[in-house]
Amino acid sequence: MTNEKQLQEAENKVHIEGTIVEVKIEEDKLQDGREVIKGDIEIQVDEESTHTVSMFSMKYKQDKTLNGIYKGILTIKNDYNSGDKVRITQGNVRLNEYIGQDGTLKSNPQINTNFVNRVKDTDVFEPKATFAFEMVVANVKEEIKNEEETGRAIIKGYIPIYGGEVIPFETVVSDPNAVNYVTSNYEKGQTVSLHGDIVNQTIVTRREIEVGFGDPQEKIDRKTIREYVVKGGSAPYEEDDKNAFDPQLVGKALKVREAKIEAMKEKKKAKDGGSGSKKDSGFGNQFDNKDPFGEDNKNTKSKNNDPFSDDGKPIDISDDDLPF
Repeated sequence: MTNEKQLQEAENKVHIEGTIVEVKIEEDKLQDGREVIKGDIEIQVDEESTHTVSMFSMKYKQDKTLNGIYKGILTIKNDYNSGDKVRITQGNVRLNEYIGQDGTLKSNPQINTNFVNRVKDTDVFEPKATFAFEMVVANVKEEIKNEEETGRAIIKGYIPIYGGEVIPFETVVSDPNAVNYVTSNYEKGQTVSLHGDIVNQTIVTRREIEVGFGDPQEKIDRKTIREYVVKGGSAPYEEDDKNAFDPQLVGKALKVREAKIEAMKEKKKAKDGGSGSKKDSGFGNQFDNKDPFGEDNKNTKSKNNDPFSDDGKPIDISDDDLPF
């Protein structure tokens, strides 16, 4: 019997404090008949930012007793209302992933929690949405938009989660001093700790378009910005630090993730009767199963729109040839 070393779970915390906009939670049943409670709660932090937090729990534990988390979420469903001030201190980031109709992986950041507390009238109320987590660096690049540098930097990497899995995640650095630090000190394969603000806002702009006669036409544009903006971070962990993630274990987790994604695609294909669909280069391709640790080609863009590799090659990781 061997004691195989396991990839430890990263620090992964989200704190949200704000006012409830809407509670969308329902009791339901899985295909096997087990009862669950699931849904979202929307929390407004300021005039521009509203965050969706997902919740889920089985009704009964393995010993057939009622799950306390289920009871707590049910209380939120029945007793929490729009306008209530709430605080979440035990949230975390995950990914909502599925295979789209075009046969490609769709992946969006998701905030999860099982505990939402009302803010007492006697408590200090500080609306905010913040994160703090550890990640393994895949790469750090200066951000380029419309073929011009924005002055910001993008840190892309992986967060180890429960069960020895990893999820790809992206953060942005805007402070000039911080940009200089991360581009000079963060390298592929290193473990770092980051914290900052979660931005989720819609910017509305109005402009007038002149017409041939009469009043000008009003054009309304909406742009949604969803970012994890780093406000501070650690120096890279030393290789012998007990909290540094083992590159070999991360590499193995990447292979497991690749196999999982392929299984999801096959399941989707079978469900749809085996029909194939043409790939697009939309947002969902960003976290497809390509090599996140491939060599970068500056100012180029992969045909597969993979954020962690500009060569578009699939992951090919062996014990002797790991991504770090």
